Parts: sequence; structure tokens; C-alpha cells
Amino acid sequence: MKTSSVQTGIVLFTAALLQPLLLAQGGRGGFLAHDPANDNKPYDKHDISGIWSRNGSPGGYGGGGTCRDCGDRGFAKDVPPFTPLGQKMFDANKPSYGRILGSADAAAHTEEHIGRRRAVPPANDTDPYQHCNPMGPSRALVYPDPMEMIVLPDRMIQHFEWGYGMRTIWTDGRKPLMDPDLPRWWGYSASRWDGDIFIVTTTGVDERTWVDHFGYPHSVDMVLEERYRRTAYDVLELSMTVTDPKIYTRPWVSETKKFRKLARDAIKTVDGWTGLMEDLCAPADEVDLFNKRVRDPAGGVIH
Repeated sequence: MKTSSVQTGIVLFTAALLQPLLLAQGGRGGFLAHDPANDNKPYDKHDISGIWSRNGSPGGYGGGGTCRDCGDRGFAKDVPPFTPLGQKMFDANKPSYGRILGSADAAAHTEEHIGRRRAVPPANDTDPYQHCNPMGPSRALVYPDPMEMIVLPDRMIQHFEWGYGMRTIWTDGRKPLMDPDLPRWWGYSASRWDGDIFIVTTTGVDERTWVDHFGYPHSVDMVLEERYRRTAYDVLELSMTVTDPKIYTRPWVSETKKFRKLARDAIKTVDGWTGLMEDLCAPADEVDLFNKRVRDPAGGVIH
């Protein structure tokens, strides 16, 4: 018997309920990004194609925590002060990820920014992704599930398993579009190489997306810079910078995130079909079935 979308949703939702506990424990799997078995494998520092994952599970996918040295699911812990508009937008976002709002666990970790200590039940949140909207680039990049980098002659496609999202990064020499007329969920991304570092500049990201899972906001004027560096056969490092004077009083530099390289056949179905899973949020399944049967009742909303 095949697993239905609703059954899959229940499994994923159960994992989501455990996220505050995972976060409190560090949210780390047992795996490191680098496997010593790959020490002598040659690689091209300018080749960042393939399937990469920040997941700490043996297969490299399935939700949950990141690998031990890959960084967590937040952008960074050193959050710049908000502008008045930034504070207003931050307060309006109600994430369901992090330490539970008002809990003893949240009170015991005052060293953390309040953004990591304000989780509410999913039915009470304002998370755009919970309503099947795209996550946007920075949030998708910190989620601990696989991402495939597909290199074409004039562009790179980032294909994210979670949400089955597709993002285009242009590599044809065009300059960043600094004042786009129309915002996009994934923004406008142009890139260049600086030595062994692949630099991506993204603008025009729809401000309904969040910087990360904790609900940190950005405006449509945000400039997101990503810097990728392949440091080993099986390790890709990423650092990001958010520059958004409307929301933050200074640029916000991320913690360094690591991805570990997966074999092309590492992800497979019970039938042996390999490749990224179609782990998308479809309104027909998620909103009408999963939300009404699982997500909303868990938050006290009964239909």
C-alpha cells in the first residue's frame, strides 16, 4: 500500500512538533559534513554541481536536524537591532519553529534572541510557507533537506527537495538588478566567480518571505549576497549577508553553513526510483486535508 499525501503530512507534522526539542538539544545529527573516506578524491573547486544536503540523517534527507558541523536552521544568532518598521514586521510574524513562547525552556535561554524563543502552534502562525507559498532563497538554503545544483551554459538551477522549489541563478555575466519593478518569490539572482568563491547577488525578493524559519523579516529592498566555496570533495560552504536598511540597522552576516555532497543515487523511493523527492506543498492535499485534519486541531482549531 502506498503512503498517501496526508499520511506523509502526518509524519512531517510529527517531526515539526519535535522541532523545539531538537533545537533545544542543538538539532544536530550524528554526521559531519566531511567524510574522511573522501579525503583523497579529486575535485574541481569551480564545480559545485550535484546534490548537496545539510541534513544529519544517514540518507541526507527527511527533515529534522542538520549535520553536526553544518550550522542550525537559523540565519545567524547575532541579530542586528531592528528599525521601527523592522520591529513591526518582526512582531507580526508568528513562527512555529523554535523554543515555545512562554515556556520554561524559553525562559531558561535568555542568551538567545527572542526570535528563537517565540514558537506558537502551527495553526496560530503567520508562516507563508505553511500556506504553500515559496520559502524564498535564504530560508530554503538553511532548510536541512537536499538541494540539487544543475549547471547550464548560462544559468544555474537550484532545485530544493523541500517544497520542490526551483530557483534560477544567472551566470551569463548580467549585473544584479538593483531596483526591480516587480518583486518575485525567489527574487532576481545574478552571479560571478571571484577566485574560488561563487558569489550570488539577489534582489527583489517578495517581502512576504522570511529570512529563516524563525520569522525574521526583510523588505523588498533587501540585497542578499551568497558566497559559496567548495572546500573538499564532499563539502560546500555558504555564507550570506542581508543588507536591508529598512529593517536592520546594519548588514546581517550569517553563520557559515555547510552542505555535504550526496551520491546521485543516495535518495530513492521504496521502488528504487532515484533523485529528489517530490516533497511539495500542494494546496489540495495540504490545506484541505492535512491542515483541517492535523495542523489546525493540534493548535486548538476544530472545523
